[in-house]
Amino acid sequence: MKKTLWTTVCGALALAMGTGACYAQRMVPVGNIPEISDKSPTWWAISGYEIVHITQSDGRLTPIMRTELFDARTVEILSRTQVPPLSASDVKAVGNAVLVRGYLLMRVTPQDARAEGTSVTALAKQWAASVAHVLPRIAPTPSRFGI
Repeated sequence: MKKTLWTTVCGALALAMGTGACYAQRMVPVGNIPEISDKSPTWWAISGYEIVHITQSDGRLTPIMRTELFDARTVEILSRTQVPPLSASDVKAVGNAVLVRGYLLMRVTPQDARAEGTSVTALAKQWAASVAHVLPRIAPTPSRFGI
């Protein structure tokens, strides 16, 4: 009975989100993001790689605050996904979300999509591809010395 119910719920969620698979989203704790009133567009970048251009606020989160949230989530996610080493296939766009091994990294808002002249789902896929290109390059890897 439980398996049938889970399959039904998972299938309904997958259809509602427009995907062929059901993914659980896990949230990582990030603490408080400092208030930054500047609403200027900005790039979310790590280690010299520009990943996502953020032009829109999301509620009280200005573009800069959103990138700070992405930074905080990235640190937590990378600390939890070291073994096996992260690969591009570990990054998925699911509906409006970008997930890394099931952990929520970011959400695309309708405002983001409108500003880019595309759909939320298409922009999530674009952002996920950009994240998938960069995160495996900067992710920590196990020591080859066994320490």
